[in-house]
Amino acid sequence: MTSRARQVEFFASLDAEEEIERPRHYPRPVRFLLEEKLRRALDLLGRVTSADALCVCGGSGMDAEWLAHRGIRPTILDLSPEALTRARSRARRHGFEVTLVRGDAARLPFSDRCFGMALVHDGLHHLDEPLCAIDEMARVARRELIVMEPARAALTRLAVALGFAVEIEPAGNVVRRLDAAEARARIQSRGWRHVRSARDLVYYQRWTFPYYQRFESGPAFSVFVLAYRLVNVAIGRWGNSVKVLARR
Repeated sequence: MTSRARQVEFFASLDAEEEIERPRHYPRPVRFLLEEKLRRALDLLGRVTSADALCVCGGSGMDAEWLAHRGIRPTILDLSPEALTRARSRARRHGFEVTLVRGDAARLPFSDRCFGMALVHDGLHHLDEPLCAIDEMARVARRELIVMEPARAALTRLAVALGFAVEIEPAGNVVRRLDAAEARARIQSRGWRHVRSARDLVYYQRWTFPYYQRFESGPAFSVFVLAYRLVNVAIGRWGNSVKVLARR
């Protein structure tokens, strides 16, 4: 079985209701971490002018919903038909419009510069050749490009050694973490002039959820947010999550 076929089979096996509703059922601090990743990416990018966006490896539509409620019209591309069915259900349930396309991130079925923005959030590390997907995103995006992926970093290697992160995912694929310099160079070689990257420390594996639940209440949550931001000011530049951002 090919890696793509394994991915499709794995995502078909996930709980549909959980996928449709995530991250609503996650602890409040985890929802904050997910929101913060997206918010910080837009802040680092600067003024966003795109009216539409392609969500590559868009899954059940979590990122598309976030964009839609901020006035950006999303299109989701995913290889999994079940994921797209769940995204359709999410859009109907939570009141936003979305276009759904089944396709391969490494061979996007779109013409050059046909979307204002192309965005991916923790999707490329599933692929055999993530940089090929970045090439394609750079080709189809007209104004802005956002890539958010696990970073190839010393901290990640330590997390793997300690058992806090994995090299092989449940779907059977190798986790192909992203080197920021490689990604920047690849995007620049496709004609993008303004390219930057940033790292952050972000961790919210399922086993951590009971610990995050201790910070659900108002005062405890405020302390969590402050501590998270202070930690990232101090050591975020060596963190496990990388954002690569570009504009024409």
